[in-house]
Amino acid sequence: MNLYEKISTLGPSAQYDTCGPKDFGKTTNIPGVYHAKVGGNNICRLFKVLQSNKCVNNCYYCAFRRDRDTPRITASSDEMAEAFISAFSRRLVDGFFLSSGIDSHPDTTMTRVLDTASILREKYHYKGYIHLKVMPGTSVSCIQESIKVADRISLNIESPTEQDLLALTPNKSLKYGFFTTLNLIKREIKKFQSIHLKAPSLTTQFVVGAGTEKDLDLIRITNLLYKRYELKRVFFSAFRPVPDTPLEEKEAVSLIREHRLYQADFLMRFYHFSPLDIPLDQEGFLSEIIDPKMLWAQRHPEYYPVNINSANYWKLLRVPGIGPVSAKKIIQIRKHGRLKSFYRLQGNRLQINKLSSFICF
Repeated sequence: MNLYEKISTLGPSAQYDTCGPKDFGKTTNIPGVYHAKVGGNNICRLFKVLQSNKCVNNCYYCAFRRDRDTPRITASSDEMAEAFISAFSRRLVDGFFLSSGIDSHPDTTMTRVLDTASILREKYHYKGYIHLKVMPGTSVSCIQESIKVADRISLNIESPTEQDLLALTPNKSLKYGFFTTLNLIKREIKKFQSIHLKAPSLTTQFVVGAGTEKDLDLIRITNLLYKRYELKRVFFSAFRPVPDTPLEEKEAVSLIREHRLYQADFLMRFYHFSPLDIPLDQEGFLSEIIDPKMLWAQRHPEYYPVNINSANYWKLLRVPGIGPVSAKKIIQIRKHGRLKSFYRLQGNRLQINKLSSFICF
């Protein structure tokens, strides 16, 4: 099998690793070239591949679980580096996202991934973006090398509760796998920062709905990961059944549920909402009909109307239709005189129809 044929398999195989809140998936006919929306309307063109789709784990939802009959391919570090440089030199991609199945011990897999990154940095003198996926159970030495060569590292949590994770992935553990490795990463990043070196950002990913977890579970642990471990991003990937797996008959999870979780995530990160502020139903799930910020407003009529001329930044953010950019615009506009109507807000890309019921002048 030549290198092009390997990448033709290992590129699409990486679709299950999320690298942005809105992934466009395979948007070109070039193997491995992947477009993701990473903020606003910004598009990041990544060379997104697995180094190997072999795996010793037997996760019930995974296309590359040990017991599934599927072609297994591994690319050497030299091959993977060559494939990326070929795409990068032709200006097809802006960065590199490298993941892998665990084909033996986590350190064996990580060593191959790190060799690829080192070849790019040292042999090809590549100074651009590299995102590496770290495997639970990886040693301190591999974590240290990952921090040295990567701009971002991810460690996927997959499920928010030990019970669900064990039910879905018999070989994994939150406490002894994910959190043990996460604590090591946090410690080593702090060491790196203490000597004034730039450390990579850290992300994780949940598979939403493969188990029986509630949105409440996801929201609570997401907040914990931001507060205690200073993660840059938490990603949510709605479960999709894969043929010839134990969960092939399980119904796919609504993309609206995934979207609502991202909205709740944003409220906690940018709007000063606590997990207790996020409105849930009696079963512990977000509404798929009404977005969580609007639902909070409907449940707290005592908070409104908000005086648009005197409210501070954080109070403005509680108004449906006003986001961080809009709140800053309003504060800037009112510096030039008291607002008396919606007239002075027009032309500033504000959702006037949405916010009008919640403010006064």
